[in-house]
Amino acid sequence: MDISMPSDFPLTDFRAFGLTAQKFFPKLLSDEDLNDPQERLRHFQWAWQAVRYRYRLCFDSSEEFSALLDSAGESWRKGGTDEELSYKLERCIYVFFVSGVSIFESLGFCLYFFGNALRSINFLYVAKPKKITLNATTNAFADSFPNANITQRLRELPKQREFVALGDRRNILAHRLSGRRSVRSRGTMLLDSTYESTWEEGWYMPGSDELTFEEGMLRRTLQSITALLVPLATASREFAEQQSSIS
Repeated sequence: MDISMPSDFPLTDFRAFGLTAQKFFPKLLSDEDLNDPQERLRHFQWAWQAVRYRYRLCFDSSEEFSALLDSAGESWRKGGTDEELSYKLERCIYVFFVSGVSIFESLGFCLYFFGNALRSINFLYVAKPKKITLNATTNAFADSFPNANITQRLRELPKQREFVALGDRRNILAHRLSGRRSVRSRGTMLLDSTYESTWEEGWYMPGSDELTFEEGMLRRTLQSITALLVPLATASREFAEQQSSIS
């Protein structure tokens, strides 16, 4: 039984990419596969699966985050502190952003091994997988398949504002510090001499733009992740099918 994926995940394109691309690898449990010291097929398959797992983690974290805020106590809603709730919310945010970047890193890793199966001369890091980064994948595709749509998509990804922000927040959370709810109150004297008080809430991480803090905070970010992923999944499928048609 397969895992259930959120409806916004580009499942049809991504599954078609995986099925088409793996035809270029030695068959599972064949002598060539079993005696491959670089485990090329396994690296490809497990990186492909990691894309789905990381997206699902983002979705689950965003849903848990919303549920936690929905059930928050009255003191928290009035701007008070609750360290246990803060920890649980920060855990969701941490898992979300680390997984969000991993979606694209895993896809790049997956594509690198596919590129090696097609044209090994420019994909030499299969023997040193720690060196396989998104940038390494982009460069190898640019050398081997400069006119492919997937190459152009890979080139554009690090220039996308949403992807840059995603990476910045992941780096802060994974390597430096946690975030914190920020509550700013402001008051206005009305014409009838009554005083109206309001406040704004954000999730603040030093070194990053503040996120508006409310139940849909992570859901909105997941929408941005999806918008980045969908054209990459489509381009990956198209590229694999094009290679299959000329092989």
